[in-house]
Amino acid sequence: MKLQIFQSEKGDCLLLESADGHRILCDGGMTGSMRKHVRGELAKLRKKKQKLDAVYVSHIDQDHISGVLALLEDEVAWRVHDHHKKNGGAVAPPEAPRPPEIKAIWHNSFSAQLGSLERPVESLLAAAAPSLLATGVPELKEVGEALYDIATSIPEAIKVSRLASPDLLGIPLNKVPGQTGKAKLLMRRPSGKAFKIGSMKLTILGPGRGELDSLRKGWKTWLDANQEAVRKIDQQLKKKMDEFSSSSLAPMPIDLRDWNGIPDYKGVTAPNIASLMFMVEEDGKRLLLTGDSQQDYIVEGLRQTGFLPDGYLHLDVHKVQHHGSENNLDDEFARTVSADHYVLCGNGQHANPDLTVIQKIFDSRLGPASKRARAPEAEGRKFKFWFSTQKDGKTKESDTHMAEVQKLVKKLVAKSKGGMSAVFNKGASTTLVI
Repeated sequence: MKLQIFQSEKGDCLLLESADGHRILCDGGMTGSMRKHVRGELAKLRKKKQKLDAVYVSHIDQDHISGVLALLEDEVAWRVHDHHKKNGGAVAPPEAPRPPEIKAIWHNSFSAQLGSLERPVESLLAAAAPSLLATGVPELKEVGEALYDIATSIPEAIKVSRLASPDLLGIPLNKVPGQTGKAKLLMRRPSGKAFKIGSMKLTILGPGRGELDSLRKGWKTWLDANQEAVRKIDQQLKKKMDEFSSSSLAPMPIDLRDWNGIPDYKGVTAPNIASLMFMVEEDGKRLLLTGDSQQDYIVEGLRQTGFLPDGYLHLDVHKVQHHGSENNLDDEFARTVSADHYVLCGNGQHANPDLTVIQKIFDSRLGPASKRARAPEAEGRKFKFWFSTQKDGKTKESDTHMAEVQKLVKKLVAKSKGGMSAVFNKGASTTLVI
């Protein structure tokens, strides 16, 4: 396996490739990073007639789904161009390079989670889709700096579902190899079986039924409490339908961060806990994809799927959950799950990757005996940190924190006496060969 780690601002964006040439795009990062760093690399696959077997969206937070939406809109623009060209129109090709063919999208969409309950808000927030198809790709404004800006994520998530639908781009949603019948929510099920993408075997670790039920309850509570907000959105969109073809999407007057009766679990919100998570295996190697989930739920998913028979697990690669947030990884998790490679996505916004998380992982490998990883394989084994970015001189908040990250990592590398190493991504991407 190979894992290409992209610059993705505060979000996640990874390209996983099997030994036999099958590929999964794991989240899309932010719109800006997709356009600047990622889509050019993905376009090279199109030129080589290579495909994405799946685009995997762990959950609908903006820093995971915005880039996926931008990628799909690029494909819409190219299909509009193809249509005009086929019918004799003299239309210049889009400025964006054409994405590779996408064979499937894995995404527990807003629509799938709510069923008929989401119809009132869906029809309002997705009202721009007809204009998008008719006129090309609108420039979406990147709104909100808060990590949990669900208000923006909802329309983006709905548009991803709509663009993937059979009558638009025709990309199958939540269809995995070997599955028959109607597509369902992707979740850990008692009868669930692993499936293969090329030579890679994937097992769904989470979310479970309970996590999705809590998420659905939060959506329903918000819808019941925000009918007036929905009416305001309706009025705004009816006024601005024409503007959507040439201007930006305005921020929506919605705040979902308190989840209306669905409290955070140890500082982690219901949408993050409901992240879609996978164990990926190939030729005896294991990669853990965690989204933004919380450590207790990750451990429970590993236990339920048989990956913790002895109460611990050593991996080849651990994509560290929630950009290395202090709320999502504690000492106990670091002792339970160890790895040869730790991948941390995030550019310093919201103080992620958190300095204490980096220290906890270090201590689990080279710290006192009481903090050491339980897996015998971890003892005396070299390990490496992979950071999706480095200090770039552009954003004060990000740079200040990333400078602290780099300072701590330099100190730990020296302290490890060759046991630990680290990579800070300087270009569009860096590649980890597993």
